Amino acid sequence: MMNLPFFICLLATGLGLGSTGPAVTNAFVDSNGSVHIITADGHQQQIDPEKWQSGGEFSDLKVAEDGKTVGWVANQMLSPLQGGANYEYAVGLEVDVWRDGKVIRKVSPDAFVIRSWIFLKNGEEMAIHAAPPHGQDLYECTRFGVRSGKILAHWSLDRRDYVVPEWAKPLLVNDPLPGPEEILNWIPQSQKAKTKASSTPK
Repeated sequence: MMNLPFFICLLATGLGLGSTGPAVTNAFVDSNGSVHIITADGHQQQIDPEKWQSGGEFSDLKVAEDGKTVGWVANQMLSPLQGGANYEYAVGLEVDVWRDGKVIRKVSPDAFVIRSWIFLKNGEEMAIHAAPPHGQDLYECTRFGVRSGKILAHWSLDRRDYVVPEWAKPLLVNDPLPGPEEILNWIPQSQKAKTKASSTPK
């Protein structure tokens, strides 16, 4: 099973403590791709896309069940040359997590793009499904702690083990798994023959 590398950036200290800030009453991405977060004390914060995004916007905003943690995907606009296509398009390269008035963590899968992501356990954990921008679908999901940044679990589709952990299932709603017969076709012929021979009773 391949371990999916992630760059995890800790942007705030004191994350061992629970959130002490006001609850989030509204959070959204505007037509310019900026994030707006409004809290119960009436404060509104706007977070604009960064220069490295090259015109890409923020998207896929979520508020965790704790009502105080917000996350979103930072997209980068790829040129036709960068994207290997005859048009430009945006890809999700980073998930930003906000709490108590500031972005506390940024997570970016190495060399992959973000297909989907979710909060888990009241915003104390999150999980990401990442895959290459082109080519065969890759079923790789990673779960980690928001406070510690520690990777807690990693799952990838095993050609001989079709079991998806419960925490990863919501990530694959829009990327249904191939059937068992299709997975069998991924195995090289030499490995198929070896597997068949080993299963033949002596």
